[in-house]
Amino acid sequence: MRYLMSWHVREAELVDRSPEWREEATAFLAEFEDRLFSNSELDWVEVLDTEKQAVVIGPGGESREGFYNSEGKPSARLWAVRVPSRERAVELAAELAGKLDTWIELREIMPGAQRP
Repeated sequence: MRYLMSWHVREAELVDRSPEWREEATAFLAEFEDRLFSNSELDWVEVLDTEKQAVVIGPGGESREGFYNSEGKPSARLWAVRVPSRERAVELAAELAGKLDTWIELREIMPGAQRP
């Protein structure tokens, strides 16, 4: 089973955290991702630029600065994981949520969604 885990956070929230928290979070993320990779659970991970760099493109080609859900929080980091069960995906998301002190969005990646 494949799942997508998403961390949504505004840049200002990260800036407001202490330097110690940022260092601990960075070290945790490196260890977490290395562990998932070693266990063959990590398909890929992406770190996205800040919301200040985001642009939204509409159906007619018009664009606006910012991220799509301007009332919410922008995506900051995404993990695609391959795990044996939903319970394992929930376990991984809970670990992230606990260490990052935030909510993690978890969604199943539908079979056949990625084709060669």
